[in-house]
Amino acid sequence: MPFKHFLGYARNSDGTPRLVESEARIVRQIYAMCMDGQTPSGIAAALTKQGVLSPSGLTQWSPSTVKSILTNEKYKGDALLQKSFTIDFLNKKMKPNEGEVPSYYVKNSHPAIVTEELFDMVQHELLRRKESGRKHRGDTCFSGKIVCGDCGGVYGSKVWHSTSKYRRVIWQCNCKFKNATPCAT
Repeated sequence: MPFKHFLGYARNSDGTPRLVESEARIVRQIYAMCMDGQTPSGIAAALTKQGVLSPSGLTQWSPSTVKSILTNEKYKGDALLQKSFTIDFLNKKMKPNEGEVPSYYVKNSHPAIVTEELFDMVQHELLRRKESGRKHRGDTCFSGKIVCGDCGGVYGSKVWHSTSKYRRVIWQCNCKFKNATPCAT
């Protein structure tokens, strides 16, 4: 398994990966935060605020780094070989494999950090968010999950009486006042 900065793993003397438990805890935390409704941006901000170093040793986390951790099969102990290949050996130019050369999927090739079930649940959740066609904010565990039975819009939290003693948070369809024919809920 070729890797340079792979959070949760280090190389043995023979080049095989071994688990680094202190980093593996961070990976498990990232998966848990995703399942709690956090977005990659929110997770990156939280890790930066906690002072956790990124896989490349930076103090600032990027959402793309978090997303790559959430979508990489290596964290469940599997390996997809030949994700990319060299198209020009002289210039060492690489290209993502889009079926030009065979790729191989190896199950249980190294110690897993997250269970296969958790990995699959995260993939399903990321796909659900993408296919919803809406921006997922991840403020609460209910964000993007309560759908209006009348118009199909998503419910969001709203604050009533924000400056009085009667202040309270309610959940209401986000399309209630947006369209020419408002939602009837």
